[in-house]
Formats: sequence, structure tokens, C-alpha cells
Amino acid sequence: MFKNVLITGGAGYVGCVLTPQLLKAGYRVTVYDIMFFGSEGLPQHPELTVIEGDIRDTPKLATAMQGIDVVLHLACISNDPSFDLDENLSKSINYDCFEPMVVTAKAAGVKRFVYCSSS
Repeated sequence: MFKNVLITGGAGYVGCVLTPQLLKAGYRVTVYDIMFFGSEGLPQHPELTVIEGDIRDTPKLATAMQGIDVVLHLACISNDPSFDLDENLSKSINYDCFEPMVVTAKAAGVKRFVYCSSS
């Protein structure tokens, strides 16, 4: 059974709702987020690990993925006006780092990678 879940963008709008639900269901959750908007929406919980990190930092992400069964990928620049503010940043987060992230997950032994981002 899959028990260890890593959520990229887990401190964001959807992640702050999903994380408590997974914890309540008995999962061990790791939130990996750049914290553009802080982490105040996340609960204090003994089965929650919060890592401030950028999904473009492949070595750091690889370390965070060790022992993870499932990655739920939520991290993104999520709307057109934000994307327009800095197209290069948005492209690097929403597109360029995706393949390296999947390769990293596979190398770490992640069993499931779910792209559930709203981007």
C-alpha cells in the first residue's frame, strides 16, 4: 500500500486542502513547496514534513523523494496574468522542469507520479 506521499506545491491553494485530508486518511505527507505564499495554511501534524524547495532544484528534490511512494504534482504558476508577469519563470516551472522531475521520481523508486496541477 502507498503510504508516503510527496506533494509538490503542497502549501498552495489546493495543497492546503489536500494535505489535511491525506493526513486524516493515515498517509505520511511531505510538502515540497517554494513557499511564495508561505505555509500558514498547513496543519501541525506528526506525519507531515514540510520542505521549502524549488522543483527546479533537481538534487534537492531527489533527496526529498527518497522513500516516497507517490508524488502528487501541484506546483505551477497557475493563471494567465501571473504567467504573463514573467514568462521565463513560468515556463521554467510549468514546463522545463517537468521531465527532470519525472526522471528523478523514477530514479528514487516512486511508484506513482500524478500530474494534478491546474496549470
